[in-house]
Amino acid sequence: MQGNIPNKFASWPDAVRAEGGSLYTAIVKVIEAEVRAGRLKPGEQLPSQRSLADLLKIDFTTVGNAYKLARERGLLQSHKGQGTFVSGERPGTEAGGDVADEQAKDAPTDLSTSWPPNLDIAAMLADEVRQVTHARSFDFLARRSGGVPKLDRTSGQTWLQPRFDTPLEGRLAMAAGTRNALIALLARVVGSGGKLLVESMCWPTVRTLAAVLNIELVPVALDAQGIEPGALDAAAQASGARALYCVPSLQNPTGAVMGLERRQALVEVARRHGITLIEDDAYGGLQSAPPPLLGTLAPDITYSLFGLAKLVAPSLRVCYVVTPDAPATERLAEMLRATMQSAPPLEAALASHLIRKNDMLGTLITRVRTEAAMRQTMAHEALHQHGLTGSAEGLFCWLPLPKSWDASEFAMRLRNEGVLVAQAKAFAVEPSTAPNAVRIATGAVSTTDALAEALQRIAALRAQNPSLLSTIG
Repeated sequence: MQGNIPNKFASWPDAVRAEGGSLYTAIVKVIEAEVRAGRLKPGEQLPSQRSLADLLKIDFTTVGNAYKLARERGLLQSHKGQGTFVSGERPGTEAGGDVADEQAKDAPTDLSTSWPPNLDIAAMLADEVRQVTHARSFDFLARRSGGVPKLDRTSGQTWLQPRFDTPLEGRLAMAAGTRNALIALLARVVGSGGKLLVESMCWPTVRTLAAVLNIELVPVALDAQGIEPGALDAAAQASGARALYCVPSLQNPTGAVMGLERRQALVEVARRHGITLIEDDAYGGLQSAPPPLLGTLAPDITYSLFGLAKLVAPSLRVCYVVTPDAPATERLAEMLRATMQSAPPLEAALASHLIRKNDMLGTLITRVRTEAAMRQTMAHEALHQHGLTGSAEGLFCWLPLPKSWDASEFAMRLRNEGVLVAQAKAFAVEPSTAPNAVRIATGAVSTTDALAEALQRIAALRAQNPSLLSTIG
């Protein structure tokens, strides 16, 4: 595979750029996503370092660093003279051989990525996909036009209507995941050269999309409930920005949840300044009793995003968008068609099937919610004495560090002990102002035993005085 690269890797340049952060970690995240989605099979050979570097238009040493990290995480295996392969069975070996087992055992426990627990949902979805393809006779794969098919639209309305006081007829768009929805919304609502109000610490992809669209981000200070209304008022007044992106429920990365009064105060500030609200409810489905949506409190000025990747499975790239009205839906649909034509037909059909099949979607989300809450409880029990904050529900929590610990050093030492966490600066709009803290994601780790061991290592390191750990003589 030293020459031509298979077509399946053609999407990697865009996927790597969309991940943001350092290039080599972005490559690893793409590899992990491809493996999770089944697009990279056990034993499958990857392009050579130089071939992939040429495709991505980066230095081949960066690809080398990415492959090394992917091997450390148990995703890849390298065999001298043969190349680099996805961990697991490869030609001439037995599945689950000793090398793969040893690498999996030695791979670090990744608490840096906020994905839902697996719970064998992928296997369950495989059976549902077979039912979808049988029932629809593959007609959805032949669709050429964009837009949302009536069945998918009505299914989305059925799922979301209980969370809204006003009818959703004519107000529902559908995108190929939250990234696709957000880039279309930002292009339509803010536009190139515009300004967007955001949480001072937010989903890193927002920074990436803003850079692509030439949008200036205006950070707004956070407190224990997320965006602080007074800070929003001041930022809007000073910047003139007229759009806000935020995560009111289980804010990423802090886990903060806006109460009803806070949401009402935010809406009041938004109306005073003529601000359009973009509400990302990526994690709201993981709350047993979620507060009212901004889209319920202020439906005429709010776009509400409901992605499924964080609620069910990472590869279910479907995002429903509830808009203020039918004209807004059509304007957004035009931009969605320009960027992605339509939501992936098979995934959209699968989501509709799960909703219509006795609300199987709700059942799956409940399973994930229960498991996620149990894991959050484990984290709070292990680290509450060290100041851990965040909700008892969701996929991550927030660990502030004392002055004696620097977040970079803390994360590095944890990595040396086999645990990966995310530093606050990865989420900060202005990294120089990032708090001294780390985010601990509890969902993606494969077993609760592995999570418990990782939490014990975090607690043990947090309890130590870093000045006493130096080995310099």
